Amino acid sequence: MVHRGPQRALFLAAGALVAAGLAGCEYANDVGPEPSLPTARQGPATAAPPLPVASMDPGLKAEQDRNMAAVELLLADVPSGAGGVAGAISGHSGAGGGLTFTGVLTEAGAYTVTAVCVGAAEAQLVVTSRGSTGTTHRIDVPCGEPVSEQVELNTGPVTAYIVSADEDRVHKAAMGAVRLLDPRH
Repeated sequence: MVHRGPQRALFLAAGALVAAGLAGCEYANDVGPEPSLPTARQGPATAAPPLPVASMDPGLKAEQDRNMAAVELLLADVPSGAGGVAGAISGHSGAGGGLTFTGVLTEAGAYTVTAVCVGAAEAQLVVTSRGSTGTTHRIDVPCGEPVSEQVELNTGPVTAYIVSADEDRVHKAAMGAVRLLDPRH
């Protein structure tokens, strides 16, 4: 009979050495990235501080406020009627400048459109009625005095758009207003 006790012990010892040697080796992870573990205690998550909003030049803001006050004075005796809007009219007409009023007219007829501007030499008012027969009216508005005209408008959507007419220069402080007075008044 053959006795294999010392051979078996030697084999087990060699296996233990190989296992211990391999335990210190590093293997690439083929199944994805290692999950990250926090290295220190983390507090509650906080959002990044908001970016500051660009501030307007104080001189420009003051000029716009003065011009808007002048627009309101010029329109003090003009009733608001079917609607209207007031605000900045600076910019170029094709580049998103100007001021727009939109509404829906329930009655066709001769409406009085009043426009005023301050802060530019002149403005242009375009009134479009998109009812059954669309109509467009273009009115030149010299700044500094209200301009009123009678225009025939249809029932349905109406748009009044006023913009500084000087396409060569943007009048940053130009302000304006448009009012529509319905035929019943």
